[in-house]
Amino acid sequence: MKRGKATLLSNILMTLGILSLLYFVMYAVFVDLTNVFTYFWLILGTVLVLCKPLATIIYEKQIVIPLTVKWTGGIVITFLLLIFIVTECVIIGYGSKEPQPDADYVLVLGAQVKGTRLTYALQTRLDTAYEYAINNPKTMVIVSGGQGPGEQVTEAYAMAEYLKAKGLEEERILQENQSTSTFENIEFSKKLIDSTDAHIVLVTNHFHVYRGVGVAKKQELTNVEGLGAPTKWYTIPNQYVREAFAVVKYKLFGQI
Repeated sequence: MKRGKATLLSNILMTLGILSLLYFVMYAVFVDLTNVFTYFWLILGTVLVLCKPLATIIYEKQIVIPLTVKWTGGIVITFLLLIFIVTECVIIGYGSKEPQPDADYVLVLGAQVKGTRLTYALQTRLDTAYEYAINNPKTMVIVSGGQGPGEQVTEAYAMAEYLKAKGLEEERILQENQSTSTFENIEFSKKLIDSTDAHIVLVTNHFHVYRGVGVAKKQELTNVEGLGAPTKWYTIPNQYVREAFAVVKYKLFGQI
């Protein structure tokens, strides 16, 4: 690669690195750093920013990189990018689908509750489930989630109370209050479902629909559709990139 092209590439990488670092700072200020994956942006930004001085050293020292190393690196990077792009397309596609009406159950996956207060992610899931339930009056609603650190009540209880306050009849709400993960959300909720052939609409945030439906089908719930809830716009890069890694991991370990 000629000096001019290499300089342009290193400048692009450095710019992307600075943007990644700024995103990390923004996330730390406006959201939080409780999710370990958020540090991905710090690491990525640092690596990309360092590409420019590294390229400068290579040219000043006239270091020759073997052609086989260049080709191998290029092939590996291209392969990983293709996997990432295809995975993101699948995630986005599943998250944008609309389910069929008149499901037997709407299953709402839990999310963090701060004390007794719903987080934005959980509230949007419940609002989405409520809208479906109102339009399909024979559908039962399962709220799923146990009690974790910083939560004064179970997620299921907080979810049920929110739906009742919105006007959903208490007799239409079933609570699963022991789970601590997506896998357990579905595993424990199965006990409240009368048949594995029941038509289920699984409600979670858009980016999480593909993995959630995949886990449900892996647990032999054969008639499952997803319904995506909104996500705060400034968390979208973090959520979707993190989800791509999670989907690949679940695929490799046979969890979806």
